Amino acid sequence: MTDHRLHPCVVSLLWAAAGLALPIAGAIPSSMGSQPSDPVLAVATIESMYVLEAAPLPLPPGASTASRDLDFRLGGISDLFHAETAADGTIHLWGITDRGPNGFVEKPSSDGSPAKPLRTLPVPTFQPLLVKLALEAPAAAGKPGTLRVVDVKPIATADGGPTSGRPAVAPPRSKPMVDPATALPLPVDPDGLDTEGLAPADDGGFWIAEEYVPSLLRLAADGRMVRRIVPTGAVLGDGEGQRAGCEVVEALPEVCLRRADNRGFEGLARSPDGSRLFTMLQSPPEQEDGAAEEAKVDIPLLVLDPASGLPLAEYRYRMGEPDEAVSDLVAADGKISALAATSNDTLLVLEQSATASRLYEVKLGPVARPAAKTIATVSKRLVADLAPLASVFNAELNHGAAGAPAKLSDLKFEGLALLAPGMVAIVNDNDFDMDAAGAAPADPSIRRTCLWIVRFDPTAE
Repeated sequence: MTDHRLHPCVVSLLWAAAGLALPIAGAIPSSMGSQPSDPVLAVATIESMYVLEAAPLPLPPGASTASRDLDFRLGGISDLFHAETAADGTIHLWGITDRGPNGFVEKPSSDGSPAKPLRTLPVPTFQPLLVKLALEAPAAAGKPGTLRVVDVKPIATADGGPTSGRPAVAPPRSKPMVDPATALPLPVDPDGLDTEGLAPADDGGFWIAEEYVPSLLRLAADGRMVRRIVPTGAVLGDGEGQRAGCEVVEALPEVCLRRADNRGFEGLARSPDGSRLFTMLQSPPEQEDGAAEEAKVDIPLLVLDPASGLPLAEYRYRMGEPDEAVSDLVAADGKISALAATSNDTLLVLEQSATASRLYEVKLGPVARPAAKTIATVSKRLVADLAPLASVFNAELNHGAAGAPAKLSDLKFEGLALLAPGMVAIVNDNDFDMDAAGAAPADPSIRRTCLWIVRFDPTAE
């Protein structure tokens, strides 16, 4: 019988065949402003690695022949949570895809000016998917394991109708997505989703977070929508009578409507005791007149009731390290990639930018209601610096590429699942291995979906 237990690999041996040096630690300053600035050691080690099996992209019956002929493969995993560990030791996770393959095409101008890049959806009828995954140990030492797909649930409306990856709100709330063949805007879909966050619900269902509106959705166990929580003032659809396929509740704070383009909710997590949900925007919202300079790197962090999805509290998360200049952080385009909760008031936050890839522990301070004028800034502590491992990650993602990527954010880590204290699963979004220049799958393949088990010391100071 094949042994499917989590396979702990000695990192230096695992990657020796690739000829890669593997630094696993670095001295960095403390990230808590109230702490002394003495260096701490944020050690991260890779326990094992898995590659998503090759599988066709599930498409709804209504998908066009042109979409099917593109032959995209399953990918685009944007978040994770630990489902269970089976009696034989196999770790199972639930993951979620984003809106489907998307890239850019260039629309020639009529006046001779440079062509304008437009974001495209080559498979506009794609329904975002819930995907159950199993970690299958490698067949031989020194080889990656397999990320096996064991269940797939398309996200559907309350009556079982199709959702899509098209924008759920009309311009100017979102920029149009275009058909790659015509460069014409695709119609708005009030049930459109750009799903980026995933957390379990008590009854076997799911909570998901998405970027377009942005919004939170409660799903039944079969993937059907039950309720969509949107910011106050949000209008789904084209504003001309389109109706959403589930109950819609306006309850999230107005600041969420000011999300930067393509930067809505990115992470979602549930506390271990099931009493709270947590979500964050991917980037700082667009600033109001007179905002402080620090607001350019401040991101709202919301605490929500997991029964209703309604907000309980709001905090402020400040990007980067306290000694980093705001201008440098903005230039590096910092982003929140994923969340995991270790208690009902402690989170792990995966933060990436062009120059950094870091896992922080975040402690929530005094509760601030979403309407409060003064919102507390959370304290944060760096627990794992992933930058020293970038060359290893990059080699696996990009078929043996040498060195770290030019921008660390190009690793595109988007899913984070807590497996045990000090041990997490991290997965990348491979953008469905899309050749953006041609709005079609890359041939030959250039990006894989990989999952790493990463260990760190959660108590290190």
